[in-house]
Amino acid sequence: MVDIKKEFQQMIAELENEPDREAYKIRVIHPKVPVMLAGIDIINKHRQLYIDLGTEGWEQDQIISLPKWRGLSLKVEYFEKLVLLKKHYFLVITQETEQSSDIFEMVLQNLLDHTINKQKDETLFYVIYKVLDKWRNFFQRGGYRKLTEEMQRGLFGELWFIQDWLNRNPGIPPLLIEQWEGPTSGRIDFKNSKCGVEIKTTNDKLLKTIKISNEKQLKLSTAVSKLFLYVCFIEQSKSHGTSLEAMVLNIREALAERSDRLALIFNDFLLELGFKEDQYADSYYFVEKVEVFEVTDDFPKISSENLPIGISHVSYSLDLSHCLKFEKKADEVFEVF
Repeated sequence: MVDIKKEFQQMIAELENEPDREAYKIRVIHPKVPVMLAGIDIINKHRQLYIDLGTEGWEQDQIISLPKWRGLSLKVEYFEKLVLLKKHYFLVITQETEQSSDIFEMVLQNLLDHTINKQKDETLFYVIYKVLDKWRNFFQRGGYRKLTEEMQRGLFGELWFIQDWLNRNPGIPPLLIEQWEGPTSGRIDFKNSKCGVEIKTTNDKLLKTIKISNEKQLKLSTAVSKLFLYVCFIEQSKSHGTSLEAMVLNIREALAERSDRLALIFNDFLLELGFKEDQYADSYYFVEKVEVFEVTDDFPKISSENLPIGISHVSYSLDLSHCLKFEKKADEVFEVF
């Protein structure tokens, strides 16, 4: 996989040994269709990404509609001959002064990865629009933001489930990444055509209580007729266990070995959460045990049907010590997920 940050670093190092320099330095970083090039402004070191649009280019309305934000500029340039191509149009994405090089390189890397891994039924315009729109929304939300301790524990539990799945299913395409709805505020954290899995974490080993966010979270429906609670009993430490950063890196590496596309989706979900790895290296979590419960019609829960009219968005604590008859082995979850 192309590392665009390293490409820019090499280009800057080469510039120091070139007495006679052009205004821009450009190199091919992806020679296959669509051809992509990295460019750098010699004077201010602003980064650029060139994406080949072919000999026809795009309509002006398409160019105008592309999502933009301060720190980035977009334009289409026509080149009679550029590197290996003749008479081709290129979309040029350029760094502006308002945005740091590090974050801009992340944007370009994401664009590069999505473009390389685009599906056959996806147009180049659709892929680029989708990526730019995702980053525009990211900056509108304030960029990277530190997760609260509760959010960190919740994310750790979801990542633990992903890791558990990967360990139990070596060599199988990890399609559960596409079924991960936690980062997008789905009602249930993981959902496939057979069942749903709601992940909970607790450090209350004595009372064994978990928090249910609202009256709809444990609802059974036509879409989710089978539902499991996957509960991680965790302890937080400053020296023992696994950090969120290490967990993310391990899962990313495991996914990349099986599917670049699914690894990319995983990274996009983390971006949706505002997660930045270097903020989570010091807090460690240790999973003491995992308990699984099947949610049935008789399972103790609050539902919309038994609430008085006018009452909604009810959160409550669930004492798992009263749910023993619904307890299942973890293997039963992975037989259907």
